Amino acid sequence: MFMSFVDVVGAGRIGHGIALCVAMHGFRVRLRDVKHRTPDERKMLREKILSQIQESLRLFEECEFIHEPVDEVVKRIVFADGYDGLEDAFHVVEAVPEDAAVKKQVYSMVCERIGSDALLASTSSSMRPSALAKHVKHPERFLVTHWINPAELIPLVEVAPAPQTSRETVEEAVEFLRRCGKRPVVCGDSPGYVSARLQAALMNEALRLVEEGVASPHDVDEALMAGIGFRLSVHGLLEFVDWGGVDILYRVDEYLAAELNAERFRPPALLRKLVEERRLGMHVGRGVFDYDGIDIEALKLSRKKAMVKRLKQLRDEQG
Repeated sequence: MFMSFVDVVGAGRIGHGIALCVAMHGFRVRLRDVKHRTPDERKMLREKILSQIQESLRLFEECEFIHEPVDEVVKRIVFADGYDGLEDAFHVVEAVPEDAAVKKQVYSMVCERIGSDALLASTSSSMRPSALAKHVKHPERFLVTHWINPAELIPLVEVAPAPQTSRETVEEAVEFLRRCGKRPVVCGDSPGYVSARLQAALMNEALRLVEEGVASPHDVDEALMAGIGFRLSVHGLLEFVDWGGVDILYRVDEYLAAELNAERFRPPALLRKLVEERRLGMHVGRGVFDYDGIDIEALKLSRKKAMVKRLKQLRDEQG
């Protein structure tokens, strides 16, 4: 396993970011441009991608994130046109635009060439894996691995199997991503997975705040970065619910729904259930999470220490 090339099909932003990340972690990778181009257009694209990759690698080098010469990493990236040579691939990443028809066409070409033991992963950011798996030859070896732009920087990759995907395929994908320095999270067969749904909700509400004149675009972003975003850099959103109190969130939701006449703020069924069961958060030992056997005060102290470190980092950056 992991002895041959990783093939990234699609040479756009997400594709060359994945290729860079994979190469940084010791794998040989073929970055495949499958779009029709003239020879001059292809040459210009390669030069542009190579320049961007080298720029990113220099940044990693400056921050002492890599400990080998930039040129050595670049040598592991091979540019390829089309689909020839896929026969020896063990891990193929489809990184073409979020268009079902385009993906279907790519899968047809890829599946004609790869072996039955090769893993095929889509970088779709929103499509159901089950809908995509209908178009591949070996659905048991197919799943979504949603890398987030910029792919070489964001630690998260969402792993979303289709119902037909084998457990071995999921385990292999997770192992590969960890070897690439990523933090894989396995999701269900649902549109948008986790991050796209959370991101869409937050982005849309931010735009509504501007639309309603609550705050300027600059101040909305500042409030997010200095408030929620700051806190979420050290712990998760659902842990935050438990910290603040499940019942507090419930009351805030009810108030916002009534005052803004907005159904989107109505408490979800799970929140109502937690309140009914008196799973009210850290202060009672149970909430979204169960804190049995956990020293809650020590947990809170560790989070606060992380916030102080982050605060100092921000202060140092601001001079």
